[in-house]
Amino acid sequence: MDETEDVDNADNENWKSELIDQLNSFTPGKFESFSRLLISKMGVKIDEKRGKIEFHDHGIDGFGYFESDEFRTTRVAIQSKKFANNSVSEPDIDKFRGVMDSFNAEYGIFITTSYFTDSAKKKAVQGSKSVTLVDGRRIAELVAKYQLHVTPVETFTLDDYYFQKD
Repeated sequence: MDETEDVDNADNENWKSELIDQLNSFTPGKFESFSRLLISKMGVKIDEKRGKIEFHDHGIDGFGYFESDEFRTTRVAIQSKKFANNSVSEPDIDKFRGVMDSFNAEYGIFITTSYFTDSAKKKAVQGSKSVTLVDGRRIAELVAKYQLHVTPVETFTLDDYYFQKD
């Protein structure tokens, strides 16, 4: 790896850290809104009325529908937690899954700016209703992939040709 690749990698990591810092500075409502927007970019049709009114302070921060084919629509529950210094643990997943049941959600997405404990990761794949876990690192990857309020920048580096002696 040469020096320019090191700089490019550092720049790539810098914007990701800045993104997580900014998300952590959001109000809870703004972070919930961001989470719904991100999930909608991924193909989930968000029910804005239910996500904003019905679920406030009830353990679900969004609700939507994902059409996986012409004959199947899956009800999706979204949980958003911005933690600067805490992790999401197994009891958080249990609580979310319980709320999913009360709203007949078949699938869950749990988004955090922090990270998930190993026991939370294990719990998320157990049972009949899976929960996809999206941590801070994955948020940054998805923001880049779906270009959600980011601007990609193209850079140029010189090839070896310019540095070769005659």
